[in-house]
Amino acid sequence: MSTPYDFTELPDGLWAKFEPLLEPFKRKRSGGSPPISSRSIMNGIIFRLKTGCQWNMIPKCYGSKSTIHEHYRRWAKHGVFDQLMKICLEDYHRQQGLHLSWQSMDGSLIQAPVRTKKRCG
Repeated sequence: MSTPYDFTELPDGLWAKFEPLLEPFKRKRSGGSPPISSRSIMNGIIFRLKTGCQWNMIPKCYGSKSTIHEHYRRWAKHGVFDQLMKICLEDYHRQQGLHLSWQSMDGSLIQAPVRTKKRCG
């Protein structure tokens, strides 16, 4: 049985397709704290979306909650996630084939895990 913490980070092949979309959002000025990689931030966002946890429960190895949330908002505002979804669908279609003549959606709601710590990796 899988749990919300059975989290797999982005594979290299998929990240190679995502990275160019995030390039325009890289920090251009120096100073302040060292920048966190876009890949780490994206893994933090995916962790949060997959687990349903609160922003402040994202493991610290992905970066601070405020940094991850700031990037999430900026990327969402500029339509990055729409483009990422298109890449994922195209990739899935190439590997498995999509049959779009009929679609169904199912879901469930569970309480988000809180106050547990998970190491990255």
